[in-house]
Amino acid sequence: MNIGIYNRWLATMGGGEKMSLSAAEHLSRAHTVTVISHTPVEVDMLAQRLNLDLSRVNFSFIAEEPPALLEALTENYDVFINASHMDIPPTRARRSVMLVYFPGQIYLDLPAKIRAHVGMAIRKLLFVPTFAEGCYGVEIVNGKQTRRTHEMMRIKLPPSQSRLVVKFDLSAEQPSVDRATIYTDDSPVGQVALPSDGAPVHCTVELNGDGRHASAITIRCPPPASKDRFCMALSDFQIEHPRYHLYRWLFEDKFKEWGLRLHGVPAQLSTTRVKNLANYHAIWSISEFTRTWVQRYWRRDSAILTPPVDVEAFAPAPGGKRNLILNVGRFFAGSHNKKHREIVAAFKGMVDQGLCGWELHLAGNLGLERMHVEYFERVQREAQGYPIVLHVNAPFGELQRLYGEAAIYWHASGLGEDETREPIKSEHFGITTVEAMAAGCVPVVIAKGGQPEIVQHGRNGLLWQSLAELQSLTFKLIADSALRERLAAAALADSQRYDKLHFQKRLDELMRLLT
Repeated sequence: MNIGIYNRWLATMGGGEKMSLSAAEHLSRAHTVTVISHTPVEVDMLAQRLNLDLSRVNFSFIAEEPPALLEALTENYDVFINASHMDIPPTRARRSVMLVYFPGQIYLDLPAKIRAHVGMAIRKLLFVPTFAEGCYGVEIVNGKQTRRTHEMMRIKLPPSQSRLVVKFDLSAEQPSVDRATIYTDDSPVGQVALPSDGAPVHCTVELNGDGRHASAITIRCPPPASKDRFCMALSDFQIEHPRYHLYRWLFEDKFKEWGLRLHGVPAQLSTTRVKNLANYHAIWSISEFTRTWVQRYWRRDSAILTPPVDVEAFAPAPGGKRNLILNVGRFFAGSHNKKHREIVAAFKGMVDQGLCGWELHLAGNLGLERMHVEYFERVQREAQGYPIVLHVNAPFGELQRLYGEAAIYWHASGLGEDETREPIKSEHFGITTVEAMAAGCVPVVIAKGGQPEIVQHGRNGLLWQSLAELQSLTFKLIADSALRERLAAAALADSQRYDKLHFQKRLDELMRLLT
């Protein structure tokens, strides 16, 4: 069979990307598999980072075109698997599957409808641009947001009653691209010479709005000599207007969490998403927790396909466990983050109560975006003066060592959040919890999201609801070495249920149900 697997967020190399590529790795043994995304990634590096054999998998990096063009692409596949978080693209494949980490709400209740309309109104009011077609996903290059482009790209701006001045830098991505023509609302306004060395050229474009219709900037370059490479790169995009400056001040400087929510406003109307979803023959949820919310949000049943975990890569350290508590999770801003500050506060409280000889280690990747760097620096400041060690962008070998040496594993995603109102902020499954269990750590994790499906309180770990309970249970565990050993042994044994072989067997079962 010819199988296509779509994942918009492939370049982030997170847990969802590991799962979708694990499916690609396995299915490519018997089928032709193509992974589709927008931001190109070095495949060898991807395979090494995620510990996968992708030698048989094809990759197709396409520009972020309108959904209709992706729909046409799906016609090439016998099976199309959409593994892109929060995306419901249209499909025409013979069989289509949604792989769901957590569903976005498409049957909106009144509060959700109000939030969506407010978000769209704010985007229009503050002139938040839409990179509509011809652009690959955003990257951070030299500290600036950069979008590599096709030979044609299009940017839409909300209606304006006044003249708009737009500024950006444009550069060539290959020597044969020596110029670009800029259009406003499909009328040419000028041509830009692009240096062959890729140096950026600063561009200024003026648009005269009529107050009723959206404006658009289109940039075209001659067909490049090499069709399998980028054409141009657009960076430092700015709109010289008080409302846009207000947007940047509010949502990029002061209230970054609100900015994340603002960009989360769905691009598609709910009616469109419902129609698109109806064309999917099956839905695969990663946990019972996710399956419950698929039923509530989408009114569809789903099968469970838990993520594969490289349990064989983790083991207790040969020298035994240390007095070390570990947490693994990406350092990022937003209320749905991994709650590093709360974990740090809990451990500091235990030290202040007399805990001696124990260390807390936090390990996670950190992106270049300013909001995430500032979040990490705040965690770093709050940890000063205590036996707390932060490991940023740790290589896999260092993570193996930390898991192997840690006696206790903490996880707190969803702490302080209303799980009935915003369930997405809880851990949807818990891959790092399983990794810790495979290394003989005792998981002491919050009783939210998918964690209670993995950890059974008092049998293979401990569950808690509040930081005070986390501290109390950890003190108990530290004082009772026999309890630690019993729970650690059960955790290690239970982790094997989530290995690659179990994942592959279940994936094969679900694929057979499609045919």
